[in-house]
Amino acid sequence: MTDLQPWRLATASLLALAAMGAQAQQKMSYSLFGTMGAAVSNKDYKFQRAIDSDGTLSRDSVLGAQVDVQFTPEWSATVQAKAAPSMRRDSRWDLNASWAFVSWRPNNDWLVRAGKLRIPLYLASENLDVGQSYDLARLPTDMYSIAPTTDVIGLFLTRNWVLGDADLSLDAYTGGARVWNRVYTRDTGALYSEFSTRVSGVVLTWRGDETTLRMGWHHAATQPRGPNGFSSTARYNAVMPGVGYYTPEGSPSEISNDIITVGVDQQLPGNWRVMAEVGRNVQHKTDFGANTLGGYVAVLKNLDRWTPYVMVSALKSVGAPKRLQEALSQSSVPAFIPQADVINAGQRMLADAVPFYDQHSLALGTSFSLSPHSKIKAEWLRTWVDKGSIMIDSPAFGASVSDETVDVFSLSYSFAF
Repeated sequence: MTDLQPWRLATASLLALAAMGAQAQQKMSYSLFGTMGAAVSNKDYKFQRAIDSDGTLSRDSVLGAQVDVQFTPEWSATVQAKAAPSMRRDSRWDLNASWAFVSWRPNNDWLVRAGKLRIPLYLASENLDVGQSYDLARLPTDMYSIAPTTDVIGLFLTRNWVLGDADLSLDAYTGGARVWNRVYTRDTGALYSEFSTRVSGVVLTWRGDETTLRMGWHHAATQPRGPNGFSSTARYNAVMPGVGYYTPEGSPSEISNDIITVGVDQQLPGNWRVMAEVGRNVQHKTDFGANTLGGYVAVLKNLDRWTPYVMVSALKSVGAPKRLQEALSQSSVPAFIPQADVINAGQRMLADAVPFYDQHSLALGTSFSLSPHSKIKAEWLRTWVDKGSIMIDSPAFGASVSDETVDVFSLSYSFAF
């Protein structure tokens, strides 16, 4: 069952645009995009929430539509709605308005937008859901999962400069979003908690004939909605010499993140292309947070309609969350301690609640252009999970998955018209 609020937002926005553009049909444009993606792994447990040995269509599939209306040379509006696997529940799809904004361009140098927009976090942020627009079978999760949200409702201000054959733009924005955080524990399964976050940032982008450079700083302040809050850290409770357990400590009303991203997309002679991005997410006010460093490098070669590629990526937790997860994952009490089973279950749940990443990946794939509007893609991805990763739903009541490799095979068809 889908959430009614996104349905209403998308429907109302589309109807409003249709009404406003009815008298100027020549200035209204429509587009349709989508991906039908299948993925299967060599493991029985879930990877990236949906992929296992049974295969799934839920990891990469999406269907969307966009309407653009130009009211005057200065004023325009855009709505983009998409149906995709839900970010707030397992095994369901949602319809959401991922874009719904009004634009004012007083001249070629300035652009003001208000409404729901995509944050320019990554090189492919603007076309994140349009698989036909890029050759990778799947944008690298090790990089494209470091932020609490990719969309906000707010205000965006853009300043553009034309520098010879290149364009330089500076984006400044602020906005808010409701986000759902998924925590999978071996004892309870998947649990979702709702939060409110406010994100502000500045992004500098250089676009030339053969080079795109992007760097940005983003600050997010997040508060809980509902009964589930935050803990600052975990306190060690000694039972006897060499035996003890951890309990949560502290309850901040808000946590914050500072995220720094840098990316480059470079065309090279001989139809070669290199893409690389790196992101650092610095967590404040809690040890149960995503304090991470991630990135990737992809090398592509255009061979007419074929574009094979190789990509390496990594995502690592650093600092206090890394130390806390390592301590919790090794914490247990012997059976002769009263309520040992309850205590040890609590240690497992605390360890699983830390958003911990220690993984690196290699992907080999290719895209094949069926037409200017559609592509078929295939990819083999191998991920080495070292000390653990919350991208894996570890088997119930057992040890968390570590020191393993996961192989994922993906096949998809993407289009945009």
